[in-house]
Amino acid sequence: MEYRYEAEPRSYEDYASGRVLLNAHGTTAFPVRLASEIYQHGKAYLASKGRTNDLTLYDPCCGGAHLLTSIGIQHGRDLNRIIGTDIDHRVLEVARRNLSMVNADGMQHRLGQLREMALAYGKASHEEAVASAERLLMLIEQRGRMLEVQCDAHDAVGQSSSSEMLDKLNGEVDFVFTDVPYGEIVQWSDADDGDNVDPVGKMLGNLVPRLAPISVVAIVADKKQKVEHPAYRRLKKLKVGKRQIVFLELE
Repeated sequence: MEYRYEAEPRSYEDYASGRVLLNAHGTTAFPVRLASEIYQHGKAYLASKGRTNDLTLYDPCCGGAHLLTSIGIQHGRDLNRIIGTDIDHRVLEVARRNLSMVNADGMQHRLGQLREMALAYGKASHEEAVASAERLLMLIEQRGRMLEVQCDAHDAVGQSSSSEMLDKLNGEVDFVFTDVPYGEIVQWSDADDGDNVDPVGKMLGNLVPRLAPISVVAIVADKKQKVEHPAYRRLKKLKVGKRQIVFLELE
């Protein structure tokens, strides 16, 4: 894939999992450059339809919310609300802590923690993390406003996809961006035995009532996974290494 929006080489180390943003055990950290590129593809499509700001961004398989948090910090000026859900309760506390860092008060709290560690241990890694947090805080403060953040447990492929939090958002989600489970590190659920037929299709079906009339869905999956549902039409597909990125909209 040729990068259209993140074409100029630059460092993304400030967003590295485990540096300032926290790493959730048993989850993967999505490449920051690729995440930004995918987001901007989706943003350009929404802009072509007249949706340019105050967007609601949702990740139904958020894990530790590293992807959502990096997007929120980099592109928060476009957004009004960020929502993350995951079936794994064990990762949600990390997700909430990460998502708090899309706003200045959360990043200031994290910066204070890192400064304390740097003072206590004197490690170069802690000093570098402090410098990264200071740079990220500057980006957030330049935005000039807070984003609404929500994070809760939810089964994206469940037979009943009702959620009090999500039901209040029916018809309001502008952009779904998720890296679905594939490979050996992350599964769809704790009890996933590999027999869940077409989990991506089930997730897409459950997302239909959440989506705004003008909306876009970006699904990152393994190339072998089927990414389709009769309620959607495909806008485009990109390929990056072992990944495919499929952009969809409602029919």
